[in-house]
Amino acid sequence: MGFGLRICVRGAVPDKLITTRDDSQSAILQRTMNERAPSQPSKGRVEGRFPSLGVHCAIVAVMLIPLCPWLPAQTRPSQYDVEAAYLLDFGKFTQISTGSPSVRRATFDLCIVGRDPIGPTIDKLAANDTVDNRVVRVLRDANASQARSCAIAYLNSHEDDLTREALNLLAGADVLTVGDSPNFLKDGGMIQFVVKNNHVRFAVNLDAVRKTHIVLSSQLLRVALYVAGQPKPEATTP
Repeated sequence: MGFGLRICVRGAVPDKLITTRDDSQSAILQRTMNERAPSQPSKGRVEGRFPSLGVHCAIVAVMLIPLCPWLPAQTRPSQYDVEAAYLLDFGKFTQISTGSPSVRRATFDLCIVGRDPIGPTIDKLAANDTVDNRVVRVLRDANASQARSCAIAYLNSHEDDLTREALNLLAGADVLTVGDSPNFLKDGGMIQFVVKNNHVRFAVNLDAVRKTHIVLSSQLLRVALYVAGQPKPEATTP
């Protein structure tokens, strides 16, 4: 993916941002690769393969991007820049098991339901990336019913009632639901962004996932801040 890791040094000028990972970050990366991930519902075989270790490292790199509040706004990644970078990687760590009634589309559709804070960032990333060998298409101003045909539905609303209503309409559909409202997982969402220590992390709700044919890679679960839901035997992957 094209969103580079940027380590911010307090007091440095903007053009001194560097792109190397320090020892502490290398330790985090090594630990996440060694930890055992929570298992998932058994759903039979999945179509395709999950990403290689290189893509796993890429999502860990996004996890380590600090928001750097002490830098000028024009030089630091915002929370929504990082969320946009995560979204495409989530798609690469998601598969649909056989038996799903969903029709595989020629494009990988990412629907934005509600506000659109990720704007030009997701457009730039999508233009230079593919998911499962498919061109990424960003669809804006989608309602929940339209989003049922998308691969990912990104929900961003300041009104909990609207988010809850959209999640109810998406429940059971083979659509990865992602958002950042405080009660997103409790309301039935699958992945919730969480800001912790100036880093954007994410939590996973396996209860919502197992109501669908979606299978999340153990590599993704391994780097989640936490995983809610009763673990089940992991699906067999080719």
